[in-house]
Amino acid sequence: MPVTTSIGRKSQYIDCRAEIGVGVSAGIAQRGTIGLALKYDVLVLGMSGTRRHVFKPVCEISMGLRERGIELSVMILSTGEGVPEDFPGTFAVKDTFMHLTPKELEQMKPAKVLIAHFGNVKRHVLYKARMLLRNIDKPCIIVCQTPIDFEEFAELGVRTLYVRPIEENVGTKGYVSGIVTDVARGVTCPKSKVDETAREVWISMPPSYLEPSLPLEAGRTARYVPTGTKGVIKDIQDDEQGRWAKLEGTDMWYHTSKLEYV
Repeated sequence: MPVTTSIGRKSQYIDCRAEIGVGVSAGIAQRGTIGLALKYDVLVLGMSGTRRHVFKPVCEISMGLRERGIELSVMILSTGEGVPEDFPGTFAVKDTFMHLTPKELEQMKPAKVLIAHFGNVKRHVLYKARMLLRNIDKPCIIVCQTPIDFEEFAELGVRTLYVRPIEENVGTKGYVSGIVTDVARGVTCPKSKVDETAREVWISMPPSYLEPSLPLEAGRTARYVPTGTKGVIKDIQDDEQGRWAKLEGTDMWYHTSKLEYV
């Protein structure tokens, strides 16, 4: 039935899941399903439905972003509850590894920004994000419970908005454009975290916004403010995203907006 009136809000059309998936979880947001908006700039990814991977934060963040005028679709991965096949020390049946299906990759293409909800095990978050961004060339906002920083993703070969590996160590097509932490599974998502996610969406939307670069110089000692990593600036590089500095003792470039002289 067509919507002919609205109550002070912009109407959004969402083709909700046609059938319930096979996973065990709450409501109809089951594994292998997608709530597809008529048009969408953002795609929210939830892990597969198990007792551990509940969707309460995903649903609340999705509804909060829609209330803020962001049109989005929501996908629950078919096999999102495991770890990727290259996760260290993992021995499991191949079908239980986290992977993306051809259909899921196709459904991700229209989105300009991805939001991926992970959990509280830092190594799982890092390797899952790397697997995802190896397969899709999009900016991705990571929402999780564990404290984590752009630097830790870059150390694993994942490109990020503020820290990136040297060229020969880059292992992803896409990049981490934002991080929202302290979002727990099965617990009501605070409004402040929905607001934070919305801010990250606007920052991540192409063309990405970066804070102004600082005019740092090679030979000076600088510190990456979020984690305290410091070293002598060995090289400076400029590109369309601003100025980057390579610190001695690391194989990574740091955006100078996140650096300060020591």
